[in-house]
Amino acid sequence: MPRELKIDRAVYLVDDVTRTYHFLRRNPDWDKLDPAENDRNKRQIDGYTRIFRDGRRKTFRFRNLH
Repeated sequence: MPRELKIDRAVYLVDDVTRTYHFLRRNPDWDKLDPAENDRNKRQIDGYTRIFRDGRRKTFRFRNLH
């Protein structure tokens, strides 16, 4: 079952079975997103493949720069 995940200024639809995610909508409350929660969400999709609307794909790699 796909789930929504807020990361930075976007909300993504994440599928853990296929290890993919794609842009769902903008996150209007991005400035209220807790940085720790944002990092946790990024860790959850580390290694997942993003599918763009034009069919391109890119693998997400989490790098903690803090």
